Amino acid sequence: MSFKITRYHHNMQSHWDDVIARSDKGTFMHRRAYMEYHATRFEDFSLLVYKDQIPVAVLPAHRQGLHIIAHNGLTYSDFIFDKKLRIAHQIDIMSASMAFMLDNDLNSFRIKSIPVFFHNQPNESTLYLYHKMKGIPVEIKPFFVLHTHNFILNKDRKKNLKRLKKLNLTIKDDAHYIEAYWQIVTQNLKETYQSKPVHSLDEIQLLMQRFPEQIKLFTIFDRSQLLGGALVYIINNVVHFQYINAHPHHDKSAIDLLIFDIIERYKNEYTHISFGSSATGDQNLNAGLSYWKESFGCKILNQYIYDVKLDNYKLLNTTLQ
Repeated sequence: MSFKITRYHHNMQSHWDDVIARSDKGTFMHRRAYMEYHATRFEDFSLLVYKDQIPVAVLPAHRQGLHIIAHNGLTYSDFIFDKKLRIAHQIDIMSASMAFMLDNDLNSFRIKSIPVFFHNQPNESTLYLYHKMKGIPVEIKPFFVLHTHNFILNKDRKKNLKRLKKLNLTIKDDAHYIEAYWQIVTQNLKETYQSKPVHSLDEIQLLMQRFPEQIKLFTIFDRSQLLGGALVYIINNVVHFQYINAHPHHDKSAIDLLIFDIIERYKNEYTHISFGSSATGDQNLNAGLSYWKESFGCKILNQYIYDVKLDNYKLLNTTLQ
């Protein structure tokens, strides 16, 4: 089957987003309105694939020297296919795409797999195909994830929640407080890690305006005092904590009540709650954060980062026999 590989152009946005909507593992973060917020930071090399003028696959990616990366502006990125495509079609698309990259003077390809719990329909075919191309797994990133059917608190969380429920704290679902909350996020990252949030305040406000149903802010107050908050991404069947932060100079344990409330709100509607990764810069686990996430019932599910030599696409020729 013949496929046409093209570089994405902004006039193809509706075609691109249509593929994301029809895919088994695309998310709102792969839609162009989300990706474009940081477009000036990267040399875009996203690919859009057509069959008989119908868009059937995309690859969110950017170019970095001789390498194509999918995608440093996203937590996860990979080939995203129309869910009707069979494995034979996926092989043809990946082979043609990687040949296209070679023709554009590229020599290697890095992907950050979309963790399976984010999928609308679990499909890890691309990981198998990277293995067949002798892809090198350069990193495994652990996500702490709670299956909502197995939500059981440990005794420490139960004890703290019992105390917090007596304090008459207030939880609000209101984007109006994003500026005050972002001051806490920025202060915590500066004091703890000497770093800044991935998103600026202007960027996160823009994204919240574009995706009000997918990006939610929850905050917890003691009367008028903001104690902390959680910025939540609704990703297919998952509620994902993108940022969780407590005020550094007030009762940090109040966050427990906020997280518990969010889980209770969503546990009957969504299959998983993602607490994100607790890996440090050297890819070890932060002991305190890991225990805290496990105390809500989280288990580790992994994301895989692969490096693939582009000319190894020829190894796919013998995958189907």
